[in-house]
Amino acid sequence: MTIDASSRCGVGVCNDNVQFYQDNGYLRLPLQAHGMCQSLAELQQWVADIFQWGLDKGKWRHYYESINDKHILWDTEKLIEYHPPMQELLTGDRPFSLLRALTGREMVLFKDEIAWKMPGGKGAVPHLDRPAYSLFAPEFVEIMIAVDAHTVQNGCLEFVPRSHKEAVPISADGRIEPAWLEGKEFVPMLLDAGDILIFNESMVHRLAPNGTDQRRAAVFGTYHFDVSQPDLRDRFYAHRLIYSPPENAWVEEAVSATQM
Repeated sequence: MTIDASSRCGVGVCNDNVQFYQDNGYLRLPLQAHGMCQSLAELQQWVADIFQWGLDKGKWRHYYESINDKHILWDTEKLIEYHPPMQELLTGDRPFSLLRALTGREMVLFKDEIAWKMPGGKGAVPHLDRPAYSLFAPEFVEIMIAVDAHTVQNGCLEFVPRSHKEAVPISADGRIEPAWLEGKEFVPMLLDAGDILIFNESMVHRLAPNGTDQRRAAVFGTYHFDVSQPDLRDRFYAHRLIYSPPENAWVEEAVSATQM
């Protein structure tokens, strides 16, 4: 198992971090190193508040999954307009400083969400995130903030280290070709609550179901490199409203989105 370099650095990103990220395609930073929020309790309270949001139409977007005949919250997107602390968390100076140090490039937020991973929540087969967003951003970086501890038992992310350096073959249905996966080692990304995990669009990963009786939530910020398109987030969410509408989608909103 590859050992993260973050333990050798202080606050922020150091040369060891940059080298580890470039070599392996991901980087874990503990709360005291990344400094994106003042305290874990504060972050967890924000997420608890958002969990209580209802199905207001035309605002945030709730997505659900069916688990054992139960309708369970799976994902909440488009947060920052309705939660100023979350907006500061994902678009303040700190995340951009971290990303600039790792990539040497400026970035812009284009997707913000909370993945809830409730007890029994489904997993995901090995995949890349790139095909899902390539229409809008062929290159992007994700920051995942662990709200709860991420373990093998509750379905943490599992990466194939260094897969970002390979030409991973994708079949016509968008899945990774099975032959490429043969013999690949998936490394669990074990996180304490408050840790962040940074990775790019080309990292092969999978998730197991949440086999525990506790939630395994994470806040995601997804950032693209084309600073000439500061409105890409608006266009992305307008497109998503039509082709992947949430349960609280507003019909009139979807109609107006087609005119953008």
